[in-house]
Amino acid sequence: MKRSILWGMTSTTTIKVPKELRDRLAAVARQDHLTLATVIARALDQAEERAFWSAVNSENSSLTDSERAQYRSASAGRDNLEDQTDDELGRRGGW
Repeated sequence: MKRSILWGMTSTTTIKVPKELRDRLAAVARQDHLTLATVIARALDQAEERAFWSAVNSENSSLTDSERAQYRSASAGRDNLEDQTDDELGRRGGW
């Protein structure tokens, strides 16, 4: 059975979009040597990632200093990925 690289299946469907949107998608697809489906999937992936990081930012910005300290002590020793810029961003209210 042949499997689609993008979704793991071969079934497709048709969607109606304005010609202007189709032309924009086609221009990006041509420029990047991609299929229209890949351009759409990539755009959705990027939108989902932006939404995820926006939620992380919102959650982190609502933490109190005490909650941040508790998180740091609970996660201490789990990894060596601590970034000192996190502390600076927290002090400036950047996250």
